[in-house]
Amino acid sequence: MAELLSDHRLWISAAISFSICSALGTFIFIIWRLAIGHCCQIKSNEELANNPPVFLTKKNTPTIFSPMLRSNLSFIDKLRRNDFPSPLQVIGRGGCGEVYKAELLFSGQKIPIAVKKVLQPPLDATNLSEVQNRLLHFQMKQIRSEIFTVGQMRHPNLLRLLAYVPQPDCHYLVYEFMHHGSLHDVLKRGDLELDWPTRYRIALGIAAGLEYLHDVHRPRIIHRDLKPANILLDDGLNARITDFGLAKVVPDFISGSVSSNNIAGTVGYIAPEYCQTLSCTAKCDIYSFGVILAVLVTGKFPNDEFFQMTDEMCIVGWVTSVLQSDDPKMAIDPNLVGCGFEEQMLLVLKIACFCTYDDPSERPSSKDVRCMLSQIKH
Repeated sequence: MAELLSDHRLWISAAISFSICSALGTFIFIIWRLAIGHCCQIKSNEELANNPPVFLTKKNTPTIFSPMLRSNLSFIDKLRRNDFPSPLQVIGRGGCGEVYKAELLFSGQKIPIAVKKVLQPPLDATNLSEVQNRLLHFQMKQIRSEIFTVGQMRHPNLLRLLAYVPQPDCHYLVYEFMHHGSLHDVLKRGDLELDWPTRYRIALGIAAGLEYLHDVHRPRIIHRDLKPANILLDDGLNARITDFGLAKVVPDFISGSVSSNNIAGTVGYIAPEYCQTLSCTAKCDIYSFGVILAVLVTGKFPNDEFFQMTDEMCIVGWVTSVLQSDDPKMAIDPNLVGCGFEEQMLLVLKIACFCTYDDPSERPSSKDVRCMLSQIKH
């Protein structure tokens, strides 16, 4: 009897040991597979950054993202031959080239489009200086970033990329045409008066676009150069975020900040922690958005001489100071004073202050910002 009991205990001990070893082996196998998958994902993202897809390396191979241009292949062919279908009107100039306005015939209607021409020296040029080589590399990196991010995105508050047409000496990026131009130009020129309901709708649109980039789209995208000049206005004066040349694509396995070799963005809209650490998160975009909210309410820009004569020397500090004063309505654009929306505008300025906290962890997310804005009665 004692021997049977002893054997029974041995069997139980063996069974328990086998179960523990089996569970431990399964756990180790799962961890090993996750590690392999993680390394492969890192490798694939590095390869994507360093080795662009075929359509970016194969000469004269257009990439079409819109059905509207698939039915207008003759337009693409003429772009490839630099034989434009109609005289192009220059509507903008930048460091990389010019932006033209053209027209397409689609479903019996003439549809305006914008063609961005990005110039570059020949890739096989031997007489390029080191500075020119760096500039060429930077421009190509911007083009790749623009196509990676914008080509596949569809959101009413993002400017759509319709096609990409490479040439040996330039690249054409074809976009939807925005009749009113940029928010910066509209506010600066003053020829199109933006009332508060319109500015509020613009703010909501930008917030919705940011929420899509940060929370909905996969992989996540950090814009890194959010400013009024990169917010275009369509025929209905709705906001369209554009210019993703400096954008960072953030894989799902990265939960923290993304490092960069240099600071990207525009002075006055760059988050302070980005300047200090060269690391950015979605909260850097939130900071920039907070500055845009301040611009929409105050009618002033960060680089205005006005702020050089204030104690705070910057729009963020000035808005915070005025809101804490006896007369916070002094921060409101004089063109909007007396319109009956002063309380709503002051609430938006408070949200701007939340977005521009020095500590990024205290800033709201893009979803929280959109929710807060949408709850303001207007």
